[in-house]
Amino acid sequence: MSSAPRAALSPENRSLVIVVAVVLAIAFAFVVSNVAANHQPEPHNLPVGIVGSPRVTDPVAGQLELNDPGAFKVLSYSSLEVARTAILHRQVYGAFVPGPAPTLLVASAASLPADDVLRQTFEAVTSSQGQTLAVHDVAPLPPSDSAGATSFSAILSLTIAGILGSSLIYTVAGRRPVYVRLAATVALGVGAGLMAALATNVVVDAFHDNFLGVWGVATLFVLAVALPISAFQTLFGLPGTAFGLIAFLVVGTPASGGGSAPELLPGFWRAVSQLLPPGAAITSMRDVVYFDGHRAAGTLLVLGIYAILGVIGTIAVYKFRAGQRVADP
Repeated sequence: MSSAPRAALSPENRSLVIVVAVVLAIAFAFVVSNVAANHQPEPHNLPVGIVGSPRVTDPVAGQLELNDPGAFKVLSYSSLEVARTAILHRQVYGAFVPGPAPTLLVASAASLPADDVLRQTFEAVTSSQGQTLAVHDVAPLPPSDSAGATSFSAILSLTIAGILGSSLIYTVAGRRPVYVRLAATVALGVGAGLMAALATNVVVDAFHDNFLGVWGVATLFVLAVALPISAFQTLFGLPGTAFGLIAFLVVGTPASGGGSAPELLPGFWRAVSQLLPPGAAITSMRDVVYFDGHRAAGTLLVLGIYAILGVIGTIAVYKFRAGQRVADP
Protein backbone atom coordinates (compact mmCIF):
# COMPACT_ATOMS: atom_id res chain seq x y z
CA MET A 1 0.00 0.00 0.00
CA SER A 2 1.72 3.15 -1.22
CA SER A 3 1.66 6.29 0.83
CA ALA A 4 0.24 9.48 -0.64
CA PRO A 5 2.88 11.87 -2.00
CA ARG A 6 3.74 14.77 0.22
CA ALA A 7 2.25 18.06 -0.84
CA ALA A 8 4.90 20.45 -2.08
CA LEU A 9 5.14 23.90 -0.56
CA SER A 10 3.20 26.47 -2.48
CA PRO A 11 5.16 29.43 -3.93
CA GLU A 12 3.66 31.67 -1.26
CA ASN A 13 4.76 29.35 1.54
CA ARG A 14 8.22 28.98 0.05
CA SER A 15 8.56 32.76 -0.02
CA LEU A 16 7.43 32.93 3.61
CA VAL A 17 9.99 30.30 4.65
CA ILE A 18 12.75 32.19 2.82
CA VAL A 19 11.79 35.50 4.46
CA VAL A 20 11.79 33.95 7.94
CA ALA A 21 15.14 32.24 7.28
CA VAL A 22 16.71 35.49 6.06
CA VAL A 23 15.48 37.43 9.09
CA LEU A 24 16.82 34.75 11.44
CA ALA A 25 20.18 34.78 9.64
CA ILE A 26 20.42 38.57 9.95
CA ALA A 27 19.43 38.42 13.62
CA PHE A 28 22.08 35.80 14.29
CA ALA A 29 24.74 37.79 12.45
CA PHE A 30 23.79 40.98 14.31
CA VAL A 31 24.05 39.33 17.73
CA VAL A 32 27.36 37.66 16.86
CA SER A 33 28.80 40.91 15.50
CA ASN A 34 27.62 42.94 18.50
CA VAL A 35 28.92 40.50 21.09
CA ALA A 36 32.22 39.91 19.30
CA ALA A 37 32.87 43.64 18.99
CA ASN A 38 31.98 44.65 22.54
CA HIS A 39 32.32 41.71 24.92
CA GLN A 40 35.91 42.44 25.94
CA PRO A 41 36.99 46.05 25.27
CA GLU A 42 40.76 46.53 25.36
CA PRO A 43 42.90 49.50 24.28
CA HIS A 44 44.68 49.34 20.94
CA ASN A 45 46.89 52.37 20.20
CA LEU A 46 44.68 54.50 22.42
CA PRO A 47 46.11 58.04 22.05
CA VAL A 48 47.36 59.45 25.36
CA GLY A 49 49.66 62.34 26.17
CA ILE A 50 52.54 62.53 28.65
CA VAL A 51 53.74 65.94 29.79
CA GLY A 52 57.40 66.74 30.27
CA SER A 53 60.83 66.47 28.70
CA PRO A 54 61.91 63.23 26.99
CA ARG A 55 63.93 62.37 30.10
CA VAL A 56 60.64 62.30 32.04
CA THR A 57 58.23 60.97 29.41
CA ASP A 58 60.33 58.19 27.87
CA PRO A 59 60.46 56.01 31.02
CA VAL A 60 56.67 56.29 31.44
CA ALA A 61 56.08 55.42 27.79
CA GLY A 62 58.44 52.48 28.12
CA GLN A 63 56.63 51.23 31.21
CA LEU A 64 53.25 51.44 29.42
CA GLU A 65 54.59 49.46 26.47
CA LEU A 66 56.17 46.88 28.75
CA ASN A 67 52.99 46.41 30.79
CA ASP A 68 50.63 46.25 27.80
CA PRO A 69 52.32 46.17 24.37
CA GLY A 70 50.46 48.10 21.69
CA ALA A 71 47.77 49.38 24.06
CA PHE A 72 48.70 53.07 23.90
CA LYS A 73 49.90 55.57 21.34
CA VAL A 74 51.96 58.01 23.40
CA LEU A 75 52.35 61.66 22.40
CA SER A 76 54.63 64.03 24.33
CA TYR A 77 53.60 67.55 25.32
CA SER A 78 55.73 70.33 26.71
CA SER A 79 53.23 71.68 29.22
CA LEU A 80 49.97 70.91 30.98
CA GLU A 81 48.14 73.61 29.04
CA VAL A 82 49.30 72.25 25.68
CA ALA A 83 48.18 68.77 26.73
CA ARG A 84 44.81 70.10 27.85
CA THR A 85 44.32 71.76 24.45
CA ALA A 86 45.22 68.49 22.72
CA ILE A 87 42.49 66.71 24.71
CA LEU A 88 39.88 69.34 23.88
CA HIS A 89 40.90 69.20 20.22
CA ARG A 90 40.39 65.40 20.29
CA GLN A 91 44.01 64.51 19.57
CA VAL A 92 44.29 62.34 22.71
CA TYR A 93 41.85 60.88 25.25
CA GLY A 94 43.87 62.06 28.24
CA ALA A 95 47.26 63.26 29.43
CA PHE A 96 49.50 62.20 32.31
CA VAL A 97 51.81 64.54 34.21
CA PRO A 98 54.48 62.56 36.10
CA GLY A 99 56.33 63.99 39.07
CA PRO A 100 56.05 64.33 42.85
CA ALA A 101 52.32 65.12 42.49
CA PRO A 102 51.23 63.05 39.45
CA THR A 103 48.16 64.29 37.62
CA LEU A 104 45.92 62.77 34.98
CA LEU A 105 43.71 64.83 32.69
CA VAL A 106 40.78 62.97 31.12
CA ALA A 107 37.71 63.79 29.02
CA SER A 108 34.77 61.60 29.96
CA ALA A 109 32.67 63.22 27.20
CA ALA A 110 34.95 61.54 24.65
CA SER A 111 34.41 58.05 26.10
CA LEU A 112 33.66 56.83 29.60
CA PRO A 113 35.30 53.41 28.99
CA ALA A 114 38.45 55.11 27.67
CA ASP A 115 38.37 57.35 30.75
CA ASP A 116 38.22 54.24 32.95
CA VAL A 117 41.13 52.62 31.09
CA LEU A 118 43.32 55.68 31.61
CA ARG A 119 42.40 56.00 35.27
CA GLN A 120 43.16 52.35 36.00
CA THR A 121 46.38 52.38 33.99
CA PHE A 122 47.92 55.46 35.58
CA GLU A 123 46.66 54.65 39.04
CA ALA A 124 48.65 51.42 38.71
CA VAL A 125 51.70 53.36 37.48
CA THR A 126 51.63 55.84 40.36
CA SER A 127 50.70 53.35 43.09
CA SER A 128 53.70 51.21 42.14
CA GLN A 129 55.81 54.24 43.04
CA GLY A 130 53.95 54.92 46.27
CA GLN A 131 52.22 58.00 44.87
CA THR A 132 48.60 59.15 44.76
CA LEU A 133 47.14 60.14 41.40
CA ALA A 134 45.06 63.32 41.06
CA VAL A 135 42.49 63.13 38.23
CA HIS A 136 40.87 66.13 36.53
CA ASP A 137 38.08 65.82 33.96
CA VAL A 138 38.54 68.64 31.44
CA ALA A 139 35.44 67.72 29.40
CA PRO A 140 32.94 66.10 31.76
CA LEU A 141 29.62 64.68 30.70
CA PRO A 142 26.62 66.72 31.87
CA PRO A 143 24.05 65.19 34.24
CA SER A 144 21.60 65.08 31.32
CA ASP A 145 23.88 62.61 29.49
CA SER A 146 25.74 61.13 32.42
CA ALA A 147 26.38 57.77 30.72
CA GLY A 148 27.38 59.31 27.40
CA ALA A 149 24.86 57.09 25.63
CA THR A 150 22.77 59.73 23.87
CA SER A 151 24.85 59.85 20.68
CA PHE A 152 24.81 56.06 20.29
CA SER A 153 21.08 55.82 21.03
CA ALA A 154 20.24 58.57 18.55
CA ILE A 155 22.41 57.13 15.77
CA LEU A 156 21.06 53.59 16.29
CA SER A 157 17.51 54.93 16.00
CA LEU A 158 18.40 56.91 12.88
CA THR A 159 20.03 53.81 11.33
CA ILE A 160 16.72 52.00 11.57
CA ALA A 161 14.88 55.09 10.29
CA GLY A 162 17.19 55.34 7.28
CA ILE A 163 16.87 51.66 6.36
CA LEU A 164 13.10 51.54 6.91
CA GLY A 165 12.50 54.92 5.28
CA SER A 166 14.40 54.08 2.10
CA SER A 167 12.52 50.78 1.85
CA LEU A 168 9.13 52.46 2.22
CA ILE A 169 10.03 55.13 -0.33
CA TYR A 170 11.06 52.44 -2.81
CA THR A 171 7.90 50.45 -2.13
CA VAL A 172 5.66 53.47 -2.74
CA ALA A 173 7.63 55.24 -5.48
CA GLY A 174 9.82 52.52 -6.98
CA ARG A 175 8.26 52.91 -10.43
CA ARG A 176 8.35 56.70 -10.43
CA PRO A 177 11.26 58.74 -11.88
CA VAL A 178 14.47 58.37 -9.92
CA TYR A 179 14.55 62.07 -9.10
CA VAL A 180 11.26 61.74 -7.25
CA ARG A 181 12.71 58.99 -5.05
CA LEU A 182 15.91 60.95 -4.46
CA ALA A 183 13.96 64.07 -3.51
CA ALA A 184 11.83 62.04 -1.11
CA THR A 185 14.96 60.48 0.41
CA VAL A 186 16.59 63.88 0.92
CA ALA A 187 13.39 65.13 2.53
CA LEU A 188 13.45 62.04 4.77
CA GLY A 189 17.03 62.83 5.83
CA VAL A 190 16.33 66.47 6.63
CA GLY A 191 13.13 65.59 8.47
CA ALA A 192 14.66 62.72 10.43
CA GLY A 193 17.60 64.93 11.39
CA LEU A 194 15.21 67.58 12.66
CA MET A 195 13.23 65.00 14.64
CA ALA A 196 16.45 63.71 16.21
CA ALA A 197 17.53 67.22 17.23
CA LEU A 198 14.09 67.97 18.67
CA ALA A 199 14.19 64.71 20.64
CA THR A 200 17.72 65.07 22.03
CA ASN A 201 17.78 68.85 22.59
CA VAL A 202 14.16 69.78 23.34
CA VAL A 203 11.95 66.87 24.38
CA VAL A 204 14.46 64.84 26.39
CA ASP A 205 16.96 67.70 26.87
CA ALA A 206 19.92 65.31 26.87
CA PHE A 207 21.94 67.81 24.82
CA HIS A 208 21.60 71.41 26.00
CA ASP A 209 23.33 73.14 23.08
CA ASN A 210 24.27 72.82 19.41
CA PHE A 211 20.76 72.17 18.10
CA LEU A 212 21.76 73.04 14.55
CA GLY A 213 24.92 70.95 14.80
CA VAL A 214 22.97 67.90 15.97
CA TRP A 215 20.42 68.46 13.21
CA GLY A 216 23.17 68.68 10.62
CA VAL A 217 25.04 65.54 11.73
CA ALA A 218 21.81 63.54 12.03
CA THR A 219 20.63 64.67 8.59
CA LEU A 220 23.93 63.82 6.90
CA PHE A 221 23.98 60.43 8.62
CA VAL A 222 20.48 59.45 7.47
CA LEU A 223 21.42 60.46 3.91
CA ALA A 224 24.65 58.43 4.20
CA VAL A 225 22.52 55.39 5.05
CA ALA A 226 19.42 55.86 2.91
CA LEU A 227 20.99 57.03 -0.37
CA PRO A 228 23.41 54.08 -0.83
CA ILE A 229 20.54 51.72 -0.03
CA SER A 230 18.51 53.52 -2.71
CA ALA A 231 21.24 52.71 -5.24
CA PHE A 232 21.15 49.01 -4.36
CA GLN A 233 17.35 49.00 -4.46
CA THR A 234 17.47 50.53 -7.94
CA LEU A 235 19.81 47.71 -8.96
CA PHE A 236 18.23 44.73 -7.18
CA GLY A 237 14.77 45.91 -6.18
CA LEU A 238 13.59 45.74 -2.57
CA PRO A 239 16.06 42.91 -1.73
CA GLY A 240 18.79 45.54 -2.21
CA THR A 241 17.83 46.74 1.27
CA ALA A 242 19.88 43.80 2.57
CA PHE A 243 23.00 45.83 1.76
CA GLY A 244 21.97 48.41 4.35
CA LEU A 245 21.01 45.83 6.92
CA ILE A 246 24.39 44.11 6.66
CA ALA A 247 26.71 47.10 6.18
CA PHE A 248 25.06 49.61 8.50
CA LEU A 249 23.25 47.53 11.12
CA VAL A 250 24.98 44.13 11.37
CA VAL A 251 28.53 45.46 10.92
CA GLY A 252 28.36 49.24 11.29
CA THR A 253 26.51 49.49 14.59
CA PRO A 254 28.77 47.11 16.58
CA ALA A 255 31.83 48.68 14.92
CA SER A 256 30.75 52.22 15.76
CA GLY A 257 32.42 52.27 19.17
CA GLY A 258 29.33 53.99 20.47
CA GLY A 259 29.38 52.01 23.71
CA SER A 260 33.11 52.49 24.25
CA ALA A 261 35.57 53.99 21.75
CA PRO A 262 36.91 52.84 18.37
CA GLU A 263 40.33 52.17 19.92
CA LEU A 264 38.79 49.71 22.38
CA LEU A 265 37.33 47.45 19.68
CA PRO A 266 38.98 44.25 18.37
CA GLY A 267 40.77 44.13 15.01
CA PHE A 268 38.16 44.00 12.22
CA TRP A 269 35.61 46.23 13.93
CA ARG A 270 38.31 48.74 14.89
CA ALA A 271 39.56 48.86 11.28
CA VAL A 272 36.13 49.67 9.80
CA SER A 273 34.79 51.71 12.72
CA GLN A 274 35.27 55.20 11.32
CA LEU A 275 34.90 54.12 7.68
CA LEU A 276 31.21 53.22 8.08
CA PRO A 277 28.46 55.80 8.67
CA PRO A 278 27.40 54.74 12.22
CA GLY A 279 30.91 55.10 13.67
CA ALA A 280 31.61 58.31 11.77
CA ALA A 281 28.27 59.77 12.88
CA ILE A 282 28.74 58.97 16.57
CA THR A 283 32.20 60.49 16.59
CA SER A 284 30.90 63.56 14.73
CA MET A 285 28.02 63.94 17.17
CA ARG A 286 30.30 63.76 20.21
CA ASP A 287 32.75 66.19 18.65
CA VAL A 288 30.05 68.69 17.72
CA VAL A 289 28.19 68.55 21.04
CA TYR A 290 31.08 68.37 23.52
CA PHE A 291 34.24 69.53 21.71
CA ASP A 292 33.11 72.49 19.58
CA GLY A 293 33.41 70.45 16.40
CA HIS A 294 37.13 69.70 16.75
CA ARG A 295 38.16 66.69 14.62
CA ALA A 296 34.64 66.41 13.17
CA ALA A 297 35.68 67.35 9.62
CA GLY A 298 37.07 63.92 8.76
CA THR A 299 34.06 61.94 9.95
CA LEU A 300 31.62 64.38 8.35
CA LEU A 301 33.54 63.92 5.11
CA VAL A 302 32.98 60.15 5.39
CA LEU A 303 29.24 60.69 5.74
CA GLY A 304 29.22 63.10 2.81
CA ILE A 305 31.04 60.63 0.57
CA TYR A 306 28.48 57.91 1.29
CA ALA A 307 25.61 60.28 0.53
CA ILE A 308 27.17 61.54 -2.71
CA LEU A 309 28.06 58.04 -3.91
CA GLY A 310 24.50 56.98 -3.11
CA VAL A 311 23.10 59.71 -5.36
CA ILE A 312 25.56 58.97 -8.16
CA GLY A 313 24.94 55.22 -7.91
CA THR A 314 21.17 55.59 -7.94
CA ILE A 315 21.17 57.85 -10.99
CA ALA A 316 23.73 55.72 -12.84
CA VAL A 317 21.83 52.47 -12.29
CA TYR A 318 18.52 54.11 -13.21
CA LYS A 319 19.91 55.46 -16.50
CA PHE A 320 21.56 52.13 -17.29
CA ARG A 321 18.29 50.30 -16.72
CA ALA A 322 16.41 52.90 -18.78
CA GLY A 323 18.89 52.45 -21.64
CA GLN A 324 18.42 48.69 -21.51
CA ARG A 325 14.64 49.05 -21.75
CA VAL A 326 14.98 51.34 -24.78
CA ALA A 327 17.44 48.93 -26.45
CA ASP A 328 15.19 45.89 -25.92
CA PRO A 329 12.82 45.22 -28.86
